[in-house]
Amino acid sequence: MKPMLVLFNPSSNQGRAAGKRRILQAALNRAGLEHAFVVTQSVGHLRRMAREAGRDYKIIVGAGGDSTYSIIAGEITAGRTDAVLGMIPLGSSNDVPREFGLERMDRAVQALKEGRTRAIDLGVVRAGGSVLGCFLGQANVGLGAVVNRRVARMAERRRKTARRQWAAGYLAVRAALWSREVPLRLDIKDGGPAYSGKVLAAVFSNIRYWATGKIIAPKARTDDGLLDLCLIKPCRFLRLAEIYRLAGKGRHGRLRQVEFRQAGVFRLRSEVPMEIQADGDILGTSDGRTRFNDLEIGILPAALQIIG
Repeated sequence: MKPMLVLFNPSSNQGRAAGKRRILQAALNRAGLEHAFVVTQSVGHLRRMAREAGRDYKIIVGAGGDSTYSIIAGEITAGRTDAVLGMIPLGSSNDVPREFGLERMDRAVQALKEGRTRAIDLGVVRAGGSVLGCFLGQANVGLGAVVNRRVARMAERRRKTARRQWAAGYLAVRAALWSREVPLRLDIKDGGPAYSGKVLAAVFSNIRYWATGKIIAPKARTDDGLLDLCLIKPCRFLRLAEIYRLAGKGRHGRLRQVEFRQAGVFRLRSEVPMEIQADGDILGTSDGRTRFNDLEIGILPAALQIIG
């Protein structure tokens, strides 16, 4: 098999990743890493290249953001290949590589050179028995999904604002609260006492980090066979801002609007169809359906080998 394929996603970080291409290629060459380098043209192209590369390459490196890695991971897992995932951080958040100490390009390239691997869990989202997608970091229902959709629309109409991550997020959160798209009523079953009530946000985490370094799930581990759920219950905007601030140190659990749970699988039910976002992408079916009354969010233990 060939040693390494780098799939470079120039659209990551609102297109800023494109400017890092030469810097990355120079770093890979200085490290003496034998590799092929492909600039992906679309999400479909990225998926196809990852699917085909699983048969021919030992290591598939995603150079992009968290959604780039999750797409590649999903294709590796679906193809049941022995390919190993590598990560080069070129996204807006880089929370997945941050979990493994790879949030800087130089560290990520050094890890590729050293070649140490580890097995990690992979999150999976299902609806009606079909897999909607996989995730390395988080799946979000409620505010996270709504904000993701609104920021994506903002990028189409107000590109300068969308490129300012904090401003885009702030405007999207305020708009979501004002429009009353959240909170939503959820029934959650996880093998323990069921939860039934209104939820502002439900964040299902495989890793600790979220929203550019906030510690949303302090006890999350990538090799424990569990997902960590952070439930944020209805609150005013100022309390939500306080939760966000405290999450910087993983201390938001002290607030009464925050509840943590752990399980290998969570089953969700909502009378109002809900969206779900995983590692930066709204998930949907092949026929374009993106809202669901019932979802299952689970974990595939030790399903993926990564460099790091």
